[in-house]
Amino acid sequence: MFRWTILLSLFLSAASAASIQPELQPESQPERQLESQPASQPLQHFIYINHREENGENIRADKALRDPRFGGAQIVYTWRSLEPKLGEYDFSAIRADIAYLDSIGKKLWIQLQEKSFTPRVNVPAYLLDEPIYQGGVLKQSMLSAPERDPNKPVTDDEYGWSAKMWEPAVRARYQQLVRQLGQEFDGKITGINFSESSIEVGTENADGTTTFPSDFNPKDYIDAIGENMQVLAGSFQHSTAMVYLNFLPDEWLPWNDKGYMRGLFAQAKALNMGVGGPDLMPYRKGHMGQSYAFIKEYPAALVKGMAVQDGNLRQINPKTGKKNTVPDLLDFAQNYLGLDYIFWVEDEPYFTDEVLQQLPDIKAN
Repeated sequence: MFRWTILLSLFLSAASAASIQPELQPESQPERQLESQPASQPLQHFIYINHREENGENIRADKALRDPRFGGAQIVYTWRSLEPKLGEYDFSAIRADIAYLDSIGKKLWIQLQEKSFTPRVNVPAYLLDEPIYQGGVLKQSMLSAPERDPNKPVTDDEYGWSAKMWEPAVRARYQQLVRQLGQEFDGKITGINFSESSIEVGTENADGTTTFPSDFNPKDYIDAIGENMQVLAGSFQHSTAMVYLNFLPDEWLPWNDKGYMRGLFAQAKALNMGVGGPDLMPYRKGHMGQSYAFIKEYPAALVKGMAVQDGNLRQINPKTGKKNTVPDLLDFAQNYLGLDYIFWVEDEPYFTDEVLQQLPDIKAN
């Protein structure tokens, strides 16, 4: 998925990454022991499961997970499900999924989800109720999402919610969850990533600027991402800690360059983190100017991964003028971005008719 506020600033910003990024020092920790990925390592494929049914029934019923071409599953777990009450953690779903995947020779990759792209809220109820959390969430629009059918009439439920990570109290609770997850699962899972960095808030003005809600400051949001990255890297030193960077508010490269994206990628490199994002869509103009350029240049010795999410395979490839194909995605992933992982959503009919039919045997990668 991707959501962004389109910014057409007339002036280039001279701000450097150093001037806009907080001077975050890594938490007191030993050097990360995560093994880097050799350049020759074959591209690895995981199934992306964006909704876990009660008791994980859909995971156990998923026949594609047994396909030898897939190394495991990237499963979305919401903050709300993992911390149902303040300070009370429930990781039983993760434990059960690790056990099941182990039994069929597969691995787990966690996507920790605090944002939502539907009216459903993915943060704990206490964040919404206690005044210290300032409401806990901020409403965001979903009208620009690639999975949205452009022929569908606009309805009144096309919105989601983003946790107010820029509020210190909210961020502190989230970081405590990350630390708890690291204590139990570091080294037991292949990797973990946050939800995407993009947030669709504010109103675009005629001059290309954006008026943001009174309780949102883009710089505070960027700083919060950086701080959360530091905690994730410190908590997962044996599994891959990955940050999903796609779009950032109040920046649209190259016209409005405030160094936000550049600064976060530099911080990820300093922390030896993996980088990636949703929406693998070859040569799409908006993406090429934002995160794709940074992912391409990210060191090959560090981990890079992207998800093929709902709607990606029906988008037009600007290079061919035709609908994206599985070979298009694989070529772009390997030869342009240099990815180590692709996470494939089971978006029908594309998954059955195209992905399963055209994804090469693991020996051919």
